[in-house]
Amino acid sequence: MSEYRFFSPDPQDWHILRQIADIDAQAFGSDGISVFNLSQFTRSGAVFCLLDGDCVLAETVLLRNLHDNGAVVFGFAVDTSRHGQGLGAIMIQHLVKTARAAGLAYLELTVNPDNIAAKKLYLEKAGFYKKAELSDHPQKGEPRWLLRLDLQSDKVGQ
Repeated sequence: MSEYRFFSPDPQDWHILRQIADIDAQAFGSDGISVFNLSQFTRSGAVFCLLDGDCVLAETVLLRNLHDNGAVVFGFAVDTSRHGQGLGAIMIQHLVKTARAAGLAYLELTVNPDNIAAKKLYLEKAGFYKKAELSDHPQKGEPRWLLRLDLQSDKVGQ
């Protein structure tokens, strides 16, 4: 069995950042995060990935809110060749642990409610709840839900 490790890349770690951008593009198409933007996000410690050796399996960006003690989970994705292996659950558990250690009060993210796998991960496994229905995605025309996870809950990380 592989030994996975969590990693926050350096702003000049182009090999890793390209892999992260590729996985993000698999999930989000033209809305994916560019390598340049990822490099900028790494400067604040906002980029996280799950590695097997030097191969990125999953990625996300955690953007801290300026107006309160919460954060937005941005661009959470698993390499499509690795779907169904529990890597999303491993990654979200690490992200929740990291957020709690940083003293964050909550995490929020948006999801397409038609994405059954994402809803299962966030709502059933990670304990997020539906906070609101949002307007459709401006480019894709897809419906969007705002999901939230309160980090003071006893249910978090189970």
